Amino acid sequence: MTLMPRTEIADSTVRGLVGTARRWRKSGTRETVRFVVAAAICVCSDLLLPARTGLAVASFLYLVWAIWLTKREAKGALLVLNPLVCYQAWQAVVLGLAPLYISLTDIGGDAISLGNQHVDIEWVAYGHAIMAAGSCALYVGMKQFQPKEAVSEGAPLDSASALYLAVAVLLGSVFLIARETITQYAGSTVAQLSYLPTAVLCMVATNQRSSQQRSAKARFWILLAGGVWLFLLNARRASKEELILSFFPLIWWLIMTKRHTLLLVGGTVLAAFYLLVIAPLVASVRTDMSFLDETGATRVITEDGTARELTGLEENWRSDPGDYFHTWLNQTMQRMCEPVAAGLVASLADSGGFTFGSRLDYVPLTFIPRIFWRDKPATDLGTVFSEELGIRAPEGFKISSTGETSAGELYWNFGWPGTLLGMYVLGAALSGLWWRAVGTDPRRGLLEMTAYTGAMLSFVTGIGAFAGPLFIISVTAGVFWRVLIGLRWIFFKNRAISLRARRLSAA
Repeated sequence: MTLMPRTEIADSTVRGLVGTARRWRKSGTRETVRFVVAAAICVCSDLLLPARTGLAVASFLYLVWAIWLTKREAKGALLVLNPLVCYQAWQAVVLGLAPLYISLTDIGGDAISLGNQHVDIEWVAYGHAIMAAGSCALYVGMKQFQPKEAVSEGAPLDSASALYLAVAVLLGSVFLIARETITQYAGSTVAQLSYLPTAVLCMVATNQRSSQQRSAKARFWILLAGGVWLFLLNARRASKEELILSFFPLIWWLIMTKRHTLLLVGGTVLAAFYLLVIAPLVASVRTDMSFLDETGATRVITEDGTARELTGLEENWRSDPGDYFHTWLNQTMQRMCEPVAAGLVASLADSGGFTFGSRLDYVPLTFIPRIFWRDKPATDLGTVFSEELGIRAPEGFKISSTGETSAGELYWNFGWPGTLLGMYVLGAALSGLWWRAVGTDPRRGLLEMTAYTGAMLSFVTGIGAFAGPLFIISVTAGVFWRVLIGLRWIFFKNRAISLRARRLSAA
């Protein structure tokens, strides 16, 4: 199997970039102004209207706006999806759909639970205002610093053989399996190589070299089988997001090739699979000692435990399908409603005051590479925050991880100015450092696609967790991938020169 030839990539890149540049000149600033207006309306609705009404109005408006903006950005993207599109699509869920569902149902009454904490609906609306304003600032930063053209260096590889891709999948699988160990000794930046298997599948998904039906069918089965393989690898950890994102390359291919019927069916199946199987299964195994491995981590798939848990879920479904569905729909929406966490943080800031940067003191030390500081303490911010809230894990398990949200962490430190400026800086760092290391077309090489994929999927933790780690990884990833891509370019350039010299001497 070969990837798209460089000439064909160049032609499609030029056509895409010319059209994109024209759209940027016409609508780039206009969309930013529109986002500011939309965010301002959402904030006013959250803060001025009665709490539940204001949350419903603001969530609905944000949902409509985010869907429109996501489609708008996708039309201007060379490969339909990019980090900006993925971030906006995710925020349509966590700031639009989930809080709208919360506001229109009776979940928790006047208070929404977060672990063993209860957040009044007034604070949830306030948290939504914080996140809506922060989302706007993040967009402005990402939009201003996103790459406007491909990286100038040409790709050193015109094609990749099936053997080359297979080796990359195996190497990346090793990194994915041993990610915690690699992170402990080499740091989370190096551990990004665990995205290699996903990147290989994304190369297959975005390679539009052939439109033949036979090629499309073969690609579908390759992407589906690859998604299953990633699912099995990710099942070594109890992460719902990683499990469902195993099929991200397949979804990307369906979007790019405009297979709308298959996309609708596949999306519905994945959503149902997440809601009815993944979410309850992961929640169950996290409290079952038999799913702990020798390292103390929770594994979703074990020899006997998984079948036992699935049988229990099936019995619950058969006994009352409606109640089963309603229960896990409520829990999923509640978990995805990130304004709850932001509202909790805002209430803590209201009662205890702003911390003025003291909760960000971990950031400078994190920049020291672990390879130079082997004994650097590992700080799990989510665990620390959970302990501060009094949330306890079952005996024998690691304590649950609770995120403050990026906007929430910045608000707790510096209030509204910190949220707006900090989220803008995050967007600028994500686009200007990490994304720009690749350029607009990641198909030029596997390293580019790996970096691009990591930047796109960083939305999973980038919004709902903490601001500091997203900023740190954006900076270090920008350096890391530039160095690797530069070294690869030098290596292949020198090899090409040496090969040309040998041919000339032989002639």
